[in-house]
Amino acid sequence: MLTQAKVAGTVILNQENGHKKFLVKKEHDHVEFVMTEVDANYTSLACILNEIRDEVHLNTTDMDLVELTNINVGNVKMPLFVFSLDEEKNNLSFEQEQFTWEEPSTLREVLQNFQISGVPYLS
Repeated sequence: MLTQAKVAGTVILNQENGHKKFLVKKEHDHVEFVMTEVDANYTSLACILNEIRDEVHLNTTDMDLVELTNINVGNVKMPLFVFSLDEEKNNLSFEQEQFTWEEPSTLREVLQNFQISGVPYLS
């Protein structure tokens, strides 16, 4: 049986004070990237943008794509899209508690759970 291809993403929040935070999804006792299955009718980029728009409720038209790399989860390889968003451009509170803005140290913990092909440069 074939497994459905997945795509992952995060958003760098550029705060007005110069600090950065990252979008993650809380799952039980850990955090992970926002992930979704790839729909055969759309590109993987379109699928993650739709997920961020429809589930996280961020305005994707205000985001810039800043990095694309691949991550491996076990034997499964998936693209990881990293977007950038300026704080003043959006309502940044989430309707669903599982999505949150976290410090860079938390993102480093998330990255340790994956094998990365080409380390993203997250300035």
